[in-house]
Amino acid sequence: MCEDQNQKNGYQVSLEFIIKVFKMPLLSGIISLSLILLFGFLLWILFPKFLETPKYEVELSDSEFQLRKYDSFITTRVGTNGNQNEALRKGFRPLVRFIGAKERSSKKISMTVPVMQEKTSSEGNWLVSFSMPSKYSLNNLPKPTNNQLKQKIIPARLMAVIKFNGRANNDLLERKEKELRKWIAERDFLVVGLVQYYFYNDPTTPGMFRRNEVLLEVTK
Repeated sequence: MCEDQNQKNGYQVSLEFIIKVFKMPLLSGIISLSLILLFGFLLWILFPKFLETPKYEVELSDSEFQLRKYDSFITTRVGTNGNQNEALRKGFRPLVRFIGAKERSSKKISMTVPVMQEKTSSEGNWLVSFSMPSKYSLNNLPKPTNNQLKQKIIPARLMAVIKFNGRANNDLLERKEKELRKWIAERDFLVVGLVQYYFYNDPTTPGMFRRNEVLLEVTK
């Protein structure tokens, strides 16, 4: 009886050992996969931080508000129409094709952030722009073959900015613009341009991780 019990206990220990052996690679695999996915997700979220942006100095910082002095920079831009989201999508495609050298023979142009969208004086019309890497001038910047794309030097300027996260629909953008205008008025700045939107992230980025900005050019 004692011998049978010892044999049974031996089988049980052996079975538990085998289960542990089989589980360990599975557990290690799950942990490794989880770490890879986490690293990939963080890289995806942080990727815009590694891209070139127009250079500026912060002259005033107040919670989510900033007053920035931008250096001049070059943009490639396209005019579009429709509501805010439609116009952004329409403008994004030809700009991506341009920097990706889809319609020209010269080298690709590095992606920059943010994607810039600006209201015009005509209702429903917009300008969508990419800033060009600072290594280019108008003389050595590749020229678009699409005649709807225009290249322009944006002069140095003073911009009031409100920063926020989320999925930037029209209601949210308008609400943030009102908050920015209130902040500007309280500091006796004068608005001298139309509203602009800056979008820093891929459209597939979850809303809470998206960086957005509403900007207005001002004078003191």
